[in-house]
Amino acid sequence: MQVLEVARDIGATHVCGILYSAFQKYAVPPTEAGIAASVDVLRRIGEEAAKHGITIGLEVVNRYESNVLNTGAQAVDYATRVGLPNVTVHLDTYHMNIEEADIEAAIIQTGPRLGYFHIGESGRGYLGAGNIDFDRVFRGLAKAGYEGPITFESFSSAVVNPQLQGILGIWRNLWEDGADLAKHAKGYIEHGLKSAREAHARSGLVR
Repeated sequence: MQVLEVARDIGATHVCGILYSAFQKYAVPPTEAGIAASVDVLRRIGEEAAKHGITIGLEVVNRYESNVLNTGAQAVDYATRVGLPNVTVHLDTYHMNIEEADIEAAIIQTGPRLGYFHIGESGRGYLGAGNIDFDRVFRGLAKAGYEGPITFESFSSAVVNPQLQGILGIWRNLWEDGADLAKHAKGYIEHGLKSAREAHARSGLVR
């Protein structure tokens, strides 16, 4: 609950991440009892967060960082079990590129449960420099009618904290100019979303 108190005091509206389990590589699958206990804890956290107008985002990550929520569908089921409107799904394209068979479909199927969105490239560098099909990502967001926060996430060994570098396996120097990286990402996301939303709107007019 201390995190919620800090978020409240600084005026934050969202608290997101791997909040439902320890952030680590697991050697065995989760048990139903373990998931039920996790859901119970998140329900209590969600109730407290709601008192301060804070949205909780359950980040869906790859199998090497959690054994609980690896796909959007799993996260939707989990959030449904929690049963609170402010406990939502947090999708991340870096992780989706590993775990989802169809990123666009996963975004659409998450639908109104989607409360926070991370955009990151497959190599975690400049957007467009990897293998993620961001046209499909933006189409999915447009079709889902998503209007919530979108955050660009990137790492480089040149700037990341050494402890985090080891946890996430950030071994390559992908960039050094953070301002240029951020400027590029902002334009890339804005242009991609605008194009996808306009195309989606036009498709609704053509029958």
